[in-house]
Amino acid sequence: MKKFIAIILSVCVLLSVNAQTEIKNGVVIDHGAEKIVKKVIAQIDNDMPFSFEFTYAISEEGKSQKGSGKFLSSNSKYCITSDKFCHWSNGVTMWNYLKTNNEVEVMDVEDGNTMFNFVKIINQSSNNFRPKFIRTEIFNKTNCNIIDLTPKTRSSISKIRIYSAKTTNRIMRLEISTYEGAHYKYTFSNYKTKLKVTDNNFIFPHQSYPKVKIVDLR
Repeated sequence: MKKFIAIILSVCVLLSVNAQTEIKNGVVIDHGAEKIVKKVIAQIDNDMPFSFEFTYAISEEGKSQKGSGKFLSSNSKYCITSDKFCHWSNGVTMWNYLKTNNEVEVMDVEDGNTMFNFVKIINQSSNNFRPKFIRTEIFNKTNCNIIDLTPKTRSSISKIRIYSAKTTNRIMRLEISTYEGAHYKYTFSNYKTKLKVTDNNFIFPHQSYPKVKIVDLR
């Protein structure tokens, strides 16, 4: 009897999974994963302006680096302060400050490195990437949904993996892999939401770096 019940439960789970997927033009569409990603994006919008702390581990071109920092975001604007570098972006211009060189690069947003623009990565995922539910897993004592995102069209990114908390829909971990073999892993914690910010939070503070070398790449 117990074996029979186990078989019935397994069939029910399988039917539930299949009910959330369909094949369209030869491609499997995971509607369950799509719903989770939409909830994550909606939560990001609801939390604005917000901040969180993060750690990162990057492996590219045979080199690896680790570090930590803080991320502050208000819609298309963001600021990153870390142990090795700082980024400011007001949605139009980006400032990249390298602490070791005491140098700041100024560029247009579209020309900047987006691997630390976490909000943009997630927001673009719903249009440019196809989600697939992998499993649920306890990560940092939090029950998380794990979703893999693969590009729908030509992209330098081969896969994005999202860990989102089931109860809050906030991102707990983000992993990015590129076709060139680079890997980026970020872990997020200590979310603070509905913050009070000004435009100055997202512009390079020249007065704080009077001797900085400015390299304008625009």
